[in-house]
Amino acid sequence: MVLMHRKDWTLLAIAFAKGAPLRPVQLQKSLFLLGQERSQYLTDFYEFEAYYWGPFDKAIFEDAEALEIEGLVRILRPPRRSWKEYVATEEGLQRARQLGSSAPEEAVSYLAIAVSWARGLSFQDLVSQIYEHYPEFGVNSLFRETA
Repeated sequence: MVLMHRKDWTLLAIAFAKGAPLRPVQLQKSLFLLGQERSQYLTDFYEFEAYYWGPFDKAIFEDAEALEIEGLVRILRPPRRSWKEYVATEEGLQRARQLGSSAPEEAVSYLAIAVSWARGLSFQDLVSQIYEHYPEFGVNSLFRETA
């Protein structure tokens, strides 16, 4: 088993989108869930704080930018949108396969499920679900549910 760094988990999360763009909220919440539910397998990981849209760690975006510099991730900056999207490159997908085969299987499979789950929800539903299960991360929220 190889020692996984937090940036490796970010690459795996982006790769688990299988070529589709991963939005910032999906990336943040997938990694948050991994940290909450499989922390026993993580040694170097993110430290989430309650922020405007739930659990957040700015280092995830910094690591994604480092992965872009390494050629493992492409960061899409769509016009007329305030957010970026993250896609694994072919080299990134290869590296993710290597990491996934040497990382703790329970954590890898959980992250794959978390990414799939997060991608299947709207922004509103994803944030709502996180707050429902982890209400302590809603204390600084700007999010308001609509009926």
